[in-house]
Amino acid sequence: MSDDPHAVAFLSLLRAVPGLRVFPTPDGLYPDAQTALPYVVAWVSVRYDLGPTLDMRSSRGVATGTIHSVGANDTAARVVAGRVRGALLDVVPAMSGRRAFPIRHDDGPPARVDESTGRRVVDQVDVYRLESLPG
Repeated sequence: MSDDPHAVAFLSLLRAVPGLRVFPTPDGLYPDAQTALPYVVAWVSVRYDLGPTLDMRSSRGVATGTIHSVGANDTAARVVAGRVRGALLDVVPAMSGRRAFPIRHDDGPPARVDESTGRRVVDQVDVYRLESLPG
């Protein structure tokens, strides 16, 4: 089974940034407490809403990319978040079988300290949206 084209678009754009370590890796790995900083974790969810079709089918794809930019301090997390923004914001990705709209930034709360893995890191979370129609 292949992945949704919206998730493929988000992850491909992020993985194309030189030197940016993106999780999950292509083989599905995620960071652990020993993973070197900085890095990015991308969670992509996709829903299909009612689109502009005469047969009333849900055809408008709406993907939410929740991107965690993780660094050793707030400056490092912001730098990584800036690289993510440069890779995603306003980009119209090529998508197989879909006509994409520019990626938009929906939310970006302040960075926060995270000690859930047993070490102190700073996590900057940004939420991006990608919409598409069949194409």
